[in-house]
Amino acid sequence: MFFSRIISFFFVFLALGLVTYANPVTATGGNEVVKRQQADSIEAVFANLKASTDSILPQIDALIDSGSATDDNIAPLITQLTDAFSTADTDLTAFNAKGGDGKPHNKDELAKVIAGILIIIVNKLLLSVELLLAGVLKLVAILLIDVAALLKSISWGLVLATLGL
Repeated sequence: MFFSRIISFFFVFLALGLVTYANPVTATGGNEVVKRQQADSIEAVFANLKASTDSILPQIDALIDSGSATDDNIAPLITQLTDAFSTADTDLTAFNAKGGDGKPHNKDELAKVIAGILIIIVNKLLLSVELLLAGVLKLVAILLIDVAALLKSISWGLVLATLGL
């Protein structure tokens, strides 16, 4: 009696095993694998971002170095740079929404890639701000000289008025 239960239990598992057994199928001509548009890993997202910034930033440098940088030719490049960051953000959001890839990632390598991208962009931004501030500081220095001359002339008038002369 007990043995019949064991045999029936064994046959149930055998039947389920045969039903669920995978049968490999060869791919026919129209079933090729198509590359996905979204990145499948964090490394791929940041590699795409680095490739995008590496192609845009030299163009900005060339325009600045040649002295022909204007709003009309810099604005599209800045828009491309912003779009590259937006694309990376979208890919990371989609990557997190699907639960990641389940693989451990080398955080140090990712940090180096991200830092490399950000250092280049922040250095360019700070250089631009430094150049703008140098012009502003020259303007303020010239204005302070004029203000000092005005204050000096007013102060002598006030001193003479105070002395009653």
